[in-house]
Amino acid sequence: MYIPAHFEVDDPALLLEVMQTHTFATLVTTDAGLPFATPLPLLARREGEAFIIEGHMARANPQWQAFERGATALAIFHGPHAYISPTLYTSDERVPTWNYVNVQASGKVHTEHDPQRKRATLERLVAHHEASYQSQFDGIRAELVEGMLKAIVAFEMRVEKIEGKFKLNQHRLPDYRPGVQAQHESGGSDEQQMAYWLKRLGYWQ
Repeated sequence: MYIPAHFEVDDPALLLEVMQTHTFATLVTTDAGLPFATPLPLLARREGEAFIIEGHMARANPQWQAFERGATALAIFHGPHAYISPTLYTSDERVPTWNYVNVQASGKVHTEHDPQRKRATLERLVAHHEASYQSQFDGIRAELVEGMLKAIVAFEMRVEKIEGKFKLNQHRLPDYRPGVQAQHESGGSDEQQMAYWLKRLGYWQ
């Protein structure tokens, strides 16, 4: 993606935090010259220096077949975002903009059809999003679980390239920031998360 130098973040810990916090991502491939995108929850982790991303999709979704044909996939993790009104600046000669946090990772994808490994992927998703549900999941009748596992394909991407773009008004003069900071801190969930990242990266006090 297009990343001006002042918006680029390459700290692996920060990129992983975004991916693990904003797990509902968009997985994109190109097949036969056409783009194909699937929105779905993904889990990211690190193994040594490598990033690993895993998930599953419906077997009826043809995108997994593109994985098996060797297509490179792009996972887009959409972090918080917020509209920035020009009225928040001290100068009248400003225009509206949008602040956001976004991480994109790409690589080849390995598909998994083994039922036990697919179940392990599901259990890791459960553990991440609602660990207390595991006991109820374990109680589902075996034949229902078997049918569910047949209806999905699990997959794992070993990331070959990862990029982080944190557009947080860091290129603006310091005296423009208090109004934006106040707007974020008093706003909704996304805006408050923007305020968190601005403080986390040291752009605001």
